[in-house]
Amino acid sequence: MEVRKFEVTRVSAKNLENPRSVFRDRVRVYAKVSLGDNPRTERRTRKDKRGQTNPAWNFKATYTIGKNAVESQDIKLLIRLYCPRTCRNSEIGEASVSLKELFDHFSSLPQGEGEGEGSAKVNYPVKICGKEYSQGEVCFTYNFGDVFVFVPPSIDWGKLCLDGTKFLIQGGVLCLRLTLLAKEKKFDDVPIDAIADVALLAFDILTQIKEICDSGRVLVVVD
Repeated sequence: MEVRKFEVTRVSAKNLENPRSVFRDRVRVYAKVSLGDNPRTERRTRKDKRGQTNPAWNFKATYTIGKNAVESQDIKLLIRLYCPRTCRNSEIGEASVSLKELFDHFSSLPQGEGEGEGSAKVNYPVKICGKEYSQGEVCFTYNFGDVFVFVPPSIDWGKLCLDGTKFLIQGGVLCLRLTLLAKEKKFDDVPIDAIADVALLAFDILTQIKEICDSGRVLVVVD
């Protein structure tokens, strides 16, 4: 499959709507960047604790996209802006633009123009969540890489399933052991070293399962 890298950096916003009716000077904005609504492509910035309604982040999101992704208006870069609250996070607004529009603009620039060699900088209005108007704008720098052939990593699915089964069995035995101890109320009689061994085994099982999952994970390719 022919693909290319797409990278978004240096995200910022200015003149955003303040979602707070009280403590209006305590706005801490963060952003979620994704390709459309695909959760596998979502990247989140940290909260900006100084910028208030003019936040900025030292941020980078890198994607591997299909060669033809830049020819469609349907695949969009989506940037959503949030303000953390005590009970829930308030969505301030969002900005979206198709990869085709970004690629066409990027291709029209002389090499080296923008925020760094081979990059482009753009601004887009922020549509206020639940309303029909925009306020403020989001700014970001981006670039597209050259096309290359993507080869999925080789996975030994037999070994993957065998290892996964082994650690699931160990996890089941661990749960059974803890259940028997709880029913017999023997926790007070169990040496602290034994409890520590059980805890370490549980941690080891979870670590191994994570490694197994990671070994079966491939890059997100959008086309």
